Amino acid sequence: MSLAFVLLSVFLALFFFWLFPLFFRGIPWQPTDMRRVRRMLEMSRIRPGEVLYDLGCGDGRILLCAAREYGACAVGVELNPWLFLLAWFRVLLSGLRSKVRVVFGNIFSVDLSRADVITLFLFEHVNEALKEKLLRELRDGTRIVSYVWTFRGWTPKEVDRDLRLFLYVKGESEPKGSGTV
Repeated sequence: MSLAFVLLSVFLALFFFWLFPLFFRGIPWQPTDMRRVRRMLEMSRIRPGEVLYDLGCGDGRILLCAAREYGACAVGVELNPWLFLLAWFRVLLSGLRSKVRVVFGNIFSVDLSRADVITLFLFEHVNEALKEKLLRELRDGTRIVSYVWTFRGWTPKEVDRDLRLFLYVKGESEPKGSGTV
């Protein structure tokens, strides 16, 4: 067996068992540029000591910016093992381990009840699937900033049309009287 065959086999195994399924879950990674990251955090009005959850944190850039520039505590949730490791190493090298944590897992399995702010860049059908969880777990007043995709039926409190950012506030943005949507 040649070395090229072994390497190709390993690559294909990793692709089909770890990366390929992510495309069917609808969340391939596309990093958010730092201009949008800063605007998302500005829109959220995050304050020192508040807790931010980034759902699908990718390389951890929102987490690191929130901790470094705003004094927030940040938790990132990432399902892709390569991106989880990338974010984890970036946190390790940043010197912000006391303020930033990265969780390897599914966004639907993580308890979000401690969040003051949620950031996300997911497809609309994933946002729709998250609505019930957000309504159930988040406290009133929790701010949710979504890049590109909206939450159908919810009214944003603030919109940045140029950067395609939408701010929602739990208890104010969803239809009145709806415990779930």
